[in-house]
This record gives sequence, structure tokens and C-alpha cells, in this order.
Amino acid sequence: MENKQKVIVTVTHQNEIDYSLEQFEHDARNIARAGGTHIMINQLAKSRWVWERDRTDPYPNWGMIFLSLFKIVVPEPLKPYLPEAYAAENYKVLKERMEIARKYGLKGALSLCEPFYLPEEAYRDHPGWRGPRCEHPRRARNYYYSPCIDNAEVLKMYSYAMEKLVHEMDIEYLFIHTNDSGGGICWSNGLYPGANGPAACKHRSMADRIIGFTNALTEGARASGKQVEIDLSSSIMKKKADPGLNAIAHSLPDNVSVNRQTRSGIPLTHILDVDYEYKLAPLKNVPDVFTFAEKLEKAHQQQSRSISYILVSTDNEEYFRVIEAFNKQPTRGVQDRIAMLGKVAADIVGAEHAGELMEAWSDFQKAQIHYEDTRIEGLSWTSVNQRWINRPFVLFPHELTEEEKSYYRPYQFQANDEAQANDLLNMQCTSFIRGSYAVGLASHALEKAMERIGRAADAFLRIGERAGEELSEKLRLMADRLLLLRCFFQNAVHAMRFQDIIDSTDYDTAPEISPRWPIDADPKLLEYEALTRAEIDNTLRIIELIEGRVEQMLITAPSEELEDIFLLSPRLVDQLRKKIDLMLDHQLDGKRLFVSPNN
Repeated sequence: MENKQKVIVTVTHQNEIDYSLEQFEHDARNIARAGGTHIMINQLAKSRWVWERDRTDPYPNWGMIFLSLFKIVVPEPLKPYLPEAYAAENYKVLKERMEIARKYGLKGALSLCEPFYLPEEAYRDHPGWRGPRCEHPRRARNYYYSPCIDNAEVLKMYSYAMEKLVHEMDIEYLFIHTNDSGGGICWSNGLYPGANGPAACKHRSMADRIIGFTNALTEGARASGKQVEIDLSSSIMKKKADPGLNAIAHSLPDNVSVNRQTRSGIPLTHILDVDYEYKLAPLKNVPDVFTFAEKLEKAHQQQSRSISYILVSTDNEEYFRVIEAFNKQPTRGVQDRIAMLGKVAADIVGAEHAGELMEAWSDFQKAQIHYEDTRIEGLSWTSVNQRWINRPFVLFPHELTEEEKSYYRPYQFQANDEAQANDLLNMQCTSFIRGSYAVGLASHALEKAMERIGRAADAFLRIGERAGEELSEKLRLMADRLLLLRCFFQNAVHAMRFQDIIDSTDYDTAPEISPRWPIDADPKLLEYEALTRAEIDNTLRIIELIEGRVEQMLITAPSEELEDIFLLSPRLVDQLRKKIDLMLDHQLDGKRLFVSPNN
């Protein structure tokens, strides 16, 4: 199928920071074969230095995931404040990737967070640069200010950085994420602290502000003989829309889109995201093929100048196989999609096992639907950000010593007091699930998801028993990853139920301890003891699945020293054993709160 649209493809996890040139070339080859025209080249080492300034504040962990222009090119006025060596290394890597992309006829694309906050010292020396506060007040311990994009000096730096960036790189598309994660626009209603900024630019219209900023980037690119399209977005999950930004489409130049809106009314880009990054990561390389095929069909029905695929690498290149099959014969409806996926499945495991593989894919899709019904934001928010997976579940978490908490507490996304950090259902100062009824509904949805995951894992194992050695190894690995996901879901059920016990328990009244006989146990004691044992057993199962091959099963930090709030430690097995020890050490705490049996 000839596709006149730009097809922009991203294949990596934002948190998977060890991305070699060899892997990049592998991805570029797949993208070109699947009809891609542009490749996102911006997967780089995290800007960990923004967190090192104050490790007690978790908020920079969002910002250090994202790339920004001044993390690649440091204009002269910013050199006293930003690490040039870090930027120079980023520039070098992007240039090397761009050279590889050219081999396959691909142009470059970048995803940025802008205007990204600068160190406070820059604003003390240059007060006119200080733009709006951009941090989330409940998720940060410090104030962070984006540079003011109405300031002429700031715009000049952006224009210069853009000129230098594209001088040696064929970058034609920028996706700019804003009003989140350390980026923010003056006087925008979409800022987490509310509309704010310097008095000097309060009078300026939002249209003039955005056009001035995008013009600075466009003119910088033009100075190097390049043309760029700019897709600026402040759309973030369930966050309230920004009417100020959404109202300026009629004023935009042709190469600019704001929140998917353009002057022509035709969106610049339709984004097809497999929704893996914060939903299923840190689990590695598990494709949701059925959902992707449906999204792919819908994407090609949209009227837009470009399509952007945000994919995840998989062992059998399932997503690229589906794209190639679709390009040969586009689908229209569920019957077409089933037929197409049947051919893809046969290509992977042979015609005799294709039906069984499709059943596994179908079960996995249904599991994800049940998972989404919980309203849990994703494994990154729970298992990782709040360290559900490796922190101990105890009734008196405030009594744990600093040494006992040292392996997980510094990596929780909690910017407030220790009471909130101890609350298992507090996600970055947000509770999406609370109360026995909500916990019961979410647990029921996860139990249905786990049932489906178990079926899918069994199917992969059955096919693997009859497959050749190389394919069999991949299928067994996939089955084990699914079983690991089931353990993560089980951990989520235990975390919710455990916190519900804490929330519904009277900590001020001591339980009766008397020689009266017989006395039945408080049901909460029995539930607590059963949950403790079940979570210990679940943790042992996780150890069994990942020990000796953590890097095949999970996305982790490349070293113990680089663990952060979004990346688990490569020494996770040791931490899981620590969790078990702490839970066993505190297993008698139930008797301090609940009546024990005397029968």
C-alpha cells in the first residue's frame, strides 16, 4: 500500500536507557521495511543531574525521562548552568543515529519536553528569563520554573539551539510535550499550580506566545536549510483540558499543531500508542497484538498528515509483522483483522499452531481490558513508583527503621510526609482506589485478568513444546513473562487489600486478651495472616521467575547506582528477599490489633 503520509515510529521505552547503536539500526531496518518515513532518535541517557541536586525531591524523576533542546545544545548564555559534557554526548549519539537512519532512507524526529525548567541559579542571574512555575505542587518538594518564552533572550537561545541541532541532522518533526514533567507555558491554565508567570508577559495572548515560540524553532531550522513540523501537546491522560491553548488553532502557521488542532482543521499527526510505557513496564517485550491491529485500522481511517506509531520491541517483531501485513492488504472490520492476524500467527509459529497462538493473543487482550477496568494507572505508578513489588506489607510501617526502609523508600514517588509514603494506595498523592467496595471491584477485575493471563501462558508453553529449539525458547520466555505479569497483578491485589485492612482498623483500641474460652479470631486477623502468607509466596514465585535472568524479564536500571524512581534495581532479587524477611519479622503484629483465637 502506498502511503503518502509521514509515518513516524518510536520503538523504545523511555525508561530503557541502555539503547545501543546496534539495536537502533535493527529498529531502523524494521521501520523502513514496514513503510516508515521517520524514526524517533531521542532515546538517550537520563538527565540524572537534575535529580542529584536534591535527591529528597522525587519530581525531577519525571523531567529526567524527557529530552529537551538545551540537553542537546547548550547556548553560550546557559553554559554556566547546564552540563555541556552531557549535552555534547547526546548530540554525538543523535548524530550517529541519524547517519544510520539515512542508510535506510529515514528522516529524523524528536520528542521534547519544552520549555523545560532551568536551574535556579540561571534565574537569579537573569531574572527576566524566569517563566511560570511548572511543578506539580503535590508531587514536588521544590519550586521549578520554566523559562519565559515571551522573553527575547530565551527565544534567541531556542532558535540558536534548533539551528545547531538540525545543521547535521535531518530532523523534520518535533513532538513537544508541555505543561507536565518539568515543562510549562506562561499563563497557561494547564499548569499544575494554576495559570502563573511573570507580569511582563501577562498581557500577551496565548496565540502570540505559542506562535512566537514555534516561529523561533522554525526560523532556527530554516537557518540551517531545514523545514520542521511541530506538534505541541498539553494533553495528559485524565488532566483537564486547557481552553486557552485549545482556542488558538485558527491562528497557527501551517507547520504547527496544538493539542492535535491545526488551522486547516486536519490534524498534523494521529498517534497510535500501544500504551505500554506506564501500563505494563517494567515487564519486558509482551505484545498486545489484537488491540494493536484494531488501533492500526482506526489510525489509517483518520484524516491526518502523519501517523506516529509508539511501539515496544518484541521478540518476534509482532508489531512490525502486523504493519507489513496491513500495508499489503488494509483491513476493514473485525473479520479482516482476524484473517490478517491469522496469517501473521502462521508466519511466526506455522499454520498448525496459528489458531492456538491467536487464542493466546485474544486472552491477553481480554486480560488488558480487565486490568484497565481497575482504574489503576499502571505498573509504573504502583509496582515501581510506590515500590509495591519490593516493599514489605506490614501493619505498622511507621515503625520500620531507616535502615530497613533504605532499599525502597528513597525510590518512592512521594513528596509529602511519611504517613502518605506509608499508604499503599497513595500514588503520587493521588488515590484512584479507596474503600472496601472499590478494592473489591478492582481485585475482581484483576482476578479475571490473571485467569486470562494464565490461559495465554499455557498456550505459549503448549506451542513451545512442539516448536523448533529457537522458537521454543522464545515462547517459553514469553510464557514466563506472562506468569511474571500475573504475579505483579497478584501483588496489586494484595497491596489494595492490605491497605484496606489498615484503613478500616481501629489502632487506638487494644484487642481483648483474656482467658475466656472459646474465643474466635477477629476475621481481620485471619485475613491479615492469609494476605501476609500469600504475598510472601507470591514474592518467592517472582524470585523463581527472574533469578539469574532479570535483564530478560524486566526493564531495570543498568546498574545499582542508577536505580531511580522509574527504574527498579538490577539487584531486585536481593531486595525481594529483604522484603520477605521484614514481613516475617513483623508477622506477629496482627496480635497487637486483632483478637486472636482461643479455641
